[in-house]
Amino acid sequence: MLNPVATAKHMGLTGPPPPTSQYSENIMVTRLPCIGRIHFVKDKGGMMSLGFVVLYWIYGTWCSLTVILLPHWRDGQTSDFMIFLFCLCSIMCISSLIRVSTLNPGRVPLISEESSFGIDYSHWELCPKCNRKRPPRAHHCRRCQQCVLRMDHHCPWINNCVGEENHWAFMQLLFWAFCLGSMAFLACQLHFWYYPPCVTCNKDTFYIKHSIWFNYLLTVLAVFMMLFQAGGLLGQYFNISMDINGESRTCALRIGNTYLQSFDNKYMPKEEGRYHQ
Repeated sequence: MLNPVATAKHMGLTGPPPPTSQYSENIMVTRLPCIGRIHFVKDKGGMMSLGFVVLYWIYGTWCSLTVILLPHWRDGQTSDFMIFLFCLCSIMCISSLIRVSTLNPGRVPLISEESSFGIDYSHWELCPKCNRKRPPRAHHCRRCQQCVLRMDHHCPWINNCVGEENHWAFMQLLFWAFCLGSMAFLACQLHFWYYPPCVTCNKDTFYIKHSIWFNYLLTVLAVFMMLFQAGGLLGQYFNISMDINGESRTCALRIGNTYLQSFDNKYMPKEEGRYHQ
């Protein structure tokens, strides 16, 4: 959730933070017991992508545990620690996915000049998409129909924007997804090359009888997961270390500059030796 103090300071509040926040029609905001306020983007494509990711996680977790690890654990061929480590990665992965997909990424409240709540607009700029004022380094998301503070990109796989207030959660998701993919790939390789055939397995069970095909598919999915998340982690780490983001990259390509060249001041003015939007 947004930190009221930090957000108020970033947005140039001269008085107390606004008592309420307003969001576009594409954003559903609700409060759940013991969880707090959650945000959800009403986008069909994003919801389908998020559902696919959840199915991806379900298949990977089920196949790794039911088809590979637990049968070999019952035969005494794998350790309790291996089971615990895989379950930890799986739980943390789905928890991070739920967290980042329901966090407010830092959406700029849809406030008018009549209800400014004491916000100092002097350093704000006008968004050409929604014709509302926004703080520096905020960008408009066409999926959310709202500007987001230090927006990196809108990720359809989490059905949410990645911005100032949930970038840390997105990094956590990339890390735990990479760990889960690595554990699934390791389980497949142990099953193919190290573990002996399962003794206690019922060979007539469907998923045991056809386990080779389940494991082939799991291997492909695990490799794709590792490579995709490793690339995402490296890219995000590089962006954070250079104080730039995905929108910065888009602006650079739009004006014909390479990734690390000096950007046009209209898109990325320099201040104190660092790149800014």
